[in-house]
Amino acid sequence: MKINIIGHHLEITDGLKDHIGKKLKKIEGHSQEISEIKIILSVDNITHNAEGNIYLHKTDLHAKCSSSDMYQSIDLLVSKLDKQIIKHKDKIKSHQSHKNIKRTDFSAEN
Repeated sequence: MKINIIGHHLEITDGLKDHIGKKLKKIEGHSQEISEIKIILSVDNITHNAEGNIYLHKTDLHAKCSSSDMYQSIDLLVSKLDKQIIKHKDKIKSHQSHKNIKRTDFSAEN
């Protein structure tokens, strides 16, 4: 899995990299099919924006969060992406379980 961290009008410090890395470990545990994660951090006057893209097999997930603190924006972003991955994983499981159900017609026997 490849992780890209990009800063617009912001220098990416080691503290930010470590914080993002720790938070993304949670997401990595939910899905093994993640090929790339792209995090874009930016600052507009007093708002700190965090935007994230997760590239899965056949699907891309996107979320964006803003707050007055960059670390809080990152936390909100990771929680949104985590919810999206769990929802996507549940959707795939439910589709696969419908394919495995065998249907039989018992009304013709009587």
